[in-house]
Amino acid sequence: MRRIERLINLIAALLEARRPLTAQDIRDTISGYDQLNHDAFRRAFERDKDALRSMGIPLDTVPADKMLDGRADGYIIAKSRYYLPELDLKPDELAALRIAAQAILGGATDAESGLMKLSVDSGGDPAPGPRVVWGADLAAEQPSLGAFYSALLDHKPVEFGYQTAGAAAASRRRVYPYGLVHRRGHWYVVGQDIDKDDVRAFKVARVSGAITRMDGSYSIPSSFDAAAHVGGEAWAIGPEASDATLVRFDASMRWWVEQNMRGLPTSPGAEGALDVEVPVANVDALISWIIGFGSEVEILAPESARRRLIEHLAPYLEQHLEQPA
Repeated sequence: MRRIERLINLIAALLEARRPLTAQDIRDTISGYDQLNHDAFRRAFERDKDALRSMGIPLDTVPADKMLDGRADGYIIAKSRYYLPELDLKPDELAALRIAAQAILGGATDAESGLMKLSVDSGGDPAPGPRVVWGADLAAEQPSLGAFYSALLDHKPVEFGYQTAGAAAASRRRVYPYGLVHRRGHWYVVGQDIDKDDVRAFKVARVSGAITRMDGSYSIPSSFDAAAHVGGEAWAIGPEASDATLVRFDASMRWWVEQNMRGLPTSPGAEGALDVEVPVANVDALISWIIGFGSEVEILAPESARRRLIEHLAPYLEQHLEQPA
């Protein structure tokens, strides 16, 4: 395997890792290292670490005493420092980029793909300007994505067949598309289901047959957040009114928060801890999740949520204390 392929594999693994990987983890799981003997692996890995850092890639080393097993240093690439921040482009700025791309690059594929993403992420109405045809660049295995994107740009309602999980056959859906969201490897079209009179998210991979444009047009609510309607965490979905819960992660878990809870408000806590404001609509689901971290995570506020955590743990603590030494 060429070194460039090995480096790409290493970057991808460290970006997607949910915990820091040790050198042994990397040797065992990443293609390009698994065929090397111990000494050859060590030399190759040291060179590759230097190469990533020389390219400006934020490769972090987590000392062994901060690792859960405490046996060896861990390595991870923080997504928050690797990816560029989202660009909040105004419609006229996006139109200017379209014009420049057409004039300078002649509609080159790479430019069209980049502008497609910027246009989807901007969340605003497309500004007047040259209309770029994106369909071929969206996803070869999901040709319907291009039709949804085109309808979204033109604010045209659509009708399509949709196979829900467990259903024997597809049903017809009529929708005002409000946005496209990519989440965990899948695309979703989010919009107003005309017949159900409610906002729904539809997995594009479950769309069957042709997507038909309907007559008329619609407006997208100015404050609409499409991503908020696509499968969040269990604690964010529930019957309770959504409320901010302050959760403290100790210093050994900062890397996990930076890797997996980007976008939530944070503030520094005592002794290197990190406090995170988590929007919660199901406190019991949050408590079940927190217990899995052990002593590294605690609820600071509100007091009602903190009490529920203590009440949940009380039977286990009593059982432990009653056991003979």
